[in-house]
Amino acid sequence: GDESGAREHAAEAIELAATGGAALVLANAEWALGQLELTLGRPGEATDRLLLVSALERPESNRLIGLWSIPDLIEAAARSGRLDETVDRFERYADWVQHSPSPARLSLLARCRALTGEGDVREQFETALAADASISPFLQARTELLYGEWLRRERQPREARRHLRRAADLFRQVGAPPWEERAEAELRATGETTRRSDPSTLDQLTPQELQIAGLVADGMTNREIAAQLFLSPRTIDYHLRKVFSKLGVASRTELVRMGVQQHEPV
Repeated sequence: GDESGAREHAAEAIELAATGGAALVLANAEWALGQLELTLGRPGEATDRLLLVSALERPESNRLIGLWSIPDLIEAAARSGRLDETVDRFERYADWVQHSPSPARLSLLARCRALTGEGDVREQFETALAADASISPFLQARTELLYGEWLRRERQPREARRHLRRAADLFRQVGAPPWEERAEAELRATGETTRRSDPSTLDQLTPQELQIAGLVADGMTNREIAAQLFLSPRTIDYHLRKVFSKLGVASRTELVRMGVQQHEPV
């Protein structure tokens, strides 16, 4: 989100690439500027730039960057209502992934298919977020955000909140404030008030209490949590009362609003 810094570095890279004939560096810098526009909430400008980056007929284009940038282009075009301009790029990307598949590429292809409405949208998003997708936390957060936005438009606020909370948490962890703010704005649009958890307060919880708090924040009932942790609902209720007391909250709703991140089983 550092617009001035990003533009300064990109301009320097483009200048150096022009003198040295480094097409890869030039394409990378142009891709970065397209990502910057997307980050700053300017999808139309991002679409314009990424269409150029992915246009193979340009002498200065780089084939690999042209392919790698297509998921960003599809997202920008979907946000700006210009998917009709990206049909050839999407087909090229899908053909490449199918001939050279990897978990990360298949995840991004599924996300593109969800955005273009190809097949069952929910199924495509679930495929994109599969446990073996091997995508970076930043890319996962962006997929969670897109899925949450779609679910909210489909009038499924409870399910949307789950994905939007994950998106906000991941953006916070990787240090992407503009994206975090967008996820939190979407979360508020579902009717939930975002509230950042205080790490010093969470430190009071035992590992099991923290795990249970995360599952509650993820929308699970006491019975569902008990089944997952192989405990009785009464035991879950006991631990949850202790969580409420330590965190100073009085209800599950308040706990959800803290946005406690789900933790791995202890």
